[in-house]
Amino acid sequence: MAVHDQKLLASGRGQRRIGQLLVSLDLGATKIACMIARVTPPSEGGFDLIGHGQQSSRGIKNGIVIDMDGLERSIRLAVEDAERMADVQATNVRVAVSGSYIATRSVRGEISMNGREIGSKDVQKLLETVVAAESNETQHILHAMPLSYAIDGNDGVRDPRGMFADRLGVTLNLITMPMPVYRNIVLCVSRAHLAVESVNAAAFASAEAVLTEDERDNGAICIDLGGGSTGVSVFLNGTIAHLETLSVGGIHITSDLAHGVGTTVPAAERIKTLHGNVQPQQSAKSDFVEAPKIGDDGRLQAARMSKAELSGYILPRVEEIFELVSKHLSKSGLGGRLPRRAVLTGGGSDLPGVREHASRVLSMPVRLARPLRAEELGEVCQKPTYSTATGLLTLGATSPSKAKPVKAVRQKQSSGGEPGVFGKAFDWLKENI
Repeated sequence: MAVHDQKLLASGRGQRRIGQLLVSLDLGATKIACMIARVTPPSEGGFDLIGHGQQSSRGIKNGIVIDMDGLERSIRLAVEDAERMADVQATNVRVAVSGSYIATRSVRGEISMNGREIGSKDVQKLLETVVAAESNETQHILHAMPLSYAIDGNDGVRDPRGMFADRLGVTLNLITMPMPVYRNIVLCVSRAHLAVESVNAAAFASAEAVLTEDERDNGAICIDLGGGSTGVSVFLNGTIAHLETLSVGGIHITSDLAHGVGTTVPAAERIKTLHGNVQPQQSAKSDFVEAPKIGDDGRLQAARMSKAELSGYILPRVEEIFELVSKHLSKSGLGGRLPRRAVLTGGGSDLPGVREHASRVLSMPVRLARPLRAEELGEVCQKPTYSTATGLLTLGATSPSKAKPVKAVRQKQSSGGEPGVFGKAFDWLKENI
């Protein structure tokens, strides 16, 4: 095992206490979003959002810290906004990151049972053994997801407890990120006087917020069209089978528009938000919008352009994004098991016409999704742009019997600053798995 021992932390209600504070921090390329919630009984929705804050993102690019001071300031401001609204002080935070460095791979492992009945401790030992064997000093394991178990070499078992076997095996889907990138993010959050409870893949958190139980069980592709990247996660049989993060997102659409129109990036973002449309045929050439351009003196000057011309700048990049999604899905290794329905979320999904275009390129039905817990979030935070932050709040709310994900998020104290918690994870596993 590596010097920084990976620990297992299973998702389940054992982690969540009524009245407990939950704080989520989404480190996006264009925004830093923070949510503070208080855990409530499942009959009351599971959580009560009491504060939220958002700031423009500084100091992070493609999920990598490039300016420690800038990112620290953005984090502080977003968290302080949420703290003022909630009238509480945040201490522990769940962090979401996105970047093309996030990788996924399937691994297999087994232990000997000698014909005995399989109990919870045997499953725990198996998972610990596999994760320990895959731990190293170069990659940090964000999530370890059991895809299926095997009894004496026979795959496809969803819950082996109570069965008899000579050998118990498991296929795990590991989601990892480079250790130096992980440590820099944890260090930066720690500098804002926050203890990192866990670091999570943003695409996984978004799927947690928007996918229905039927979509998880019967298969769905969740596409999180964010600012700096697009996260793609594939769910099969109730668990995540593949995850990919593409280094292209909404800011690239804005950049194309800024270059095409000849304006500033903030002006292009405003034009896109107010008037953008992916479908040129829906934009008449006679319909004009205000599109200020940079004049000879370097200042913005009033100008107009047709909505059809505006769509012409947006469409190529949107088409490229979904063609890349399709290409990576074809290389996922899932083959004929790849689901034939998709769920689209993230800030970029608000662009009119994007769902229809995604459906055409991917050749499958596409559902536009906002967080399912909209009633708990209120009008401001029930938007797709808050899917990742919301998903962080709901992680761990699943009942133990359905909680397949096993998260490897705890390590011994490192220079990154994440607190080492040796016993917590195993205590929960002993009680609930």
